[in-house]
Amino acid sequence: MGGKRKTDGGVAYTGSVWGGEGPARTVNRREEISVGLIETLTSLWKSAGLKATFEISDTIQRGLRLRVQPRGPTFFARVQYQGKESRVRIGRIDAWGLAHARHACAAIVRHVSTGNGIPSDNWIELQRQSLLHADARKKGRTNLAALYVPEVMPRQTPAATWTYAEARDAYLAWLQSECDEGVYAQPTVENYRKTLRCPALRAFDAMPVVHIAPASIAQAVEELRKAGKRTQAADVVRKARMLWRWMRSPDRERASGITTTDMDRLKGPKLVGVKERQHFPPVEECGLILATARCGVLNPAIGAAIQLAAWTGQRRLSVVMAYRDDFEAWDGSPGWGLWRCWHRKPSGKKGKEHVIPLPPAAWAPFSAYLAWHRLKYCEDQRWAFPQQRPAKADAPGEMARIAEDTLTHTVRAIPGSESSPHDLRRGLSSTVQEKGNVHVALVGYILDHGDEAETVRQSNGTTRRYTEAELLGFKRPVMEAWERFLEPAAVAAVLLPREELKAELVKRRAEQRGVDLEKEYARLRLVSAKAYTKKRRRAEAVV
Repeated sequence: MGGKRKTDGGVAYTGSVWGGEGPARTVNRREEISVGLIETLTSLWKSAGLKATFEISDTIQRGLRLRVQPRGPTFFARVQYQGKESRVRIGRIDAWGLAHARHACAAIVRHVSTGNGIPSDNWIELQRQSLLHADARKKGRTNLAALYVPEVMPRQTPAATWTYAEARDAYLAWLQSECDEGVYAQPTVENYRKTLRCPALRAFDAMPVVHIAPASIAQAVEELRKAGKRTQAADVVRKARMLWRWMRSPDRERASGITTTDMDRLKGPKLVGVKERQHFPPVEECGLILATARCGVLNPAIGAAIQLAAWTGQRRLSVVMAYRDDFEAWDGSPGWGLWRCWHRKPSGKKGKEHVIPLPPAAWAPFSAYLAWHRLKYCEDQRWAFPQQRPAKADAPGEMARIAEDTLTHTVRAIPGSESSPHDLRRGLSSTVQEKGNVHVALVGYILDHGDEAETVRQSNGTTRRYTEAELLGFKRPVMEAWERFLEPAAVAAVLLPREELKAELVKRRAEQRGVDLEKEYARLRLVSAKAYTKKRRRAEAVV
């Protein structure tokens, strides 16, 4: 034992090689691969007894080889393709039985010999599944129809163009550069980044974009729809189409390989129930929100931001992006103030100013807030509503503004409120029109709704493009009417006692974040106790 013998296929070693006594070099021998041989190799492999690498060519099935190696014996099919010998991996012996491996090898040889090239790994896996399914049918374990396996499925040549991950990163980098030049706003870039990196699309990261069919994206969209994520599914469709349009431009066509408009055929799911979900808060609810915001239980910046949203009906992004210097007293109108919040543009604060008059009931508390702001921050803070602490304890530089979601979560957490910040726009518009008899065109001057067909701003191109006037004479009646209804509603609002209201707000915010307050308080007590112990030990060490 331990010697070597010659065979037709080369040099082969006897069983001593399996035990590790022979040299670790690849050799080949020809013999009939049997079930007993497979069982012996499996036992040695699982007991870490395979120390060498060699191959066995099956004498029953032409082209079938068993490669024995320490990490596991594996079946291969040896074929001649384009004048060269190629080895096509079938699978390890723990996944493939001998009969199935011989059947798969014959199918691979037929696939190549008929001029269809090397089959793909997916096709080989389909062969395995179909064979397992056929065995199960013979044993009466399933009544399902046989699995479909296409006749040919050639292996695709690796693409030299962008993968989805590379295309996505290039697109986001381009969006960021456009944002830096003022074409897009930063929130727009972040929104695209969040959607294009969602789990539904991350599955395509390693796939070349030229191989991604609209049907593949449509399947991912359908999975989102079935999961109840219709809005996200619609966003994926819209932004995937934008990405593919960007890739097929002439200057990117060579890198992406995209030359067709097939992705434009994608259709997103319709958003149902949007109109039914819209909430038109009555003036009493708007007054309750305003009263809570100015009663002193909220953080000063958050409370002032909610007051501004309630009074002006502006979008939450416009509110949180306000600068301190955007506010000033209105010369010639005692008690009134002005907010220069600019028109809503994708690029942010550019273009013609959108000036909103603030009535005395709004300007008096807000001017007091601005005075507090200057005392606290001096000239070091440009944001009207800054963060109260940096995102990280050691974060250098100026603190950023509060986030838009802070407004949404806080407004929804107010006891008695069913509104979002955007709903306050509907409350202002519906109240001044229905109760104050203010024409919708004048309301449009305040809401700055550029795509609202019935507003003067949209229907009159001269107003939108060629008028530099601030039009305060048209805006003031709207704010006077809103003051007549909102301020009495805020005064009449019944709030919980201060401590109870504060506790209720904390409780609701914790529920929104999914935080168990009792566990959180226990954790904080433990942290405080550890910090106190460390401080005391340091003091004792100094003494």
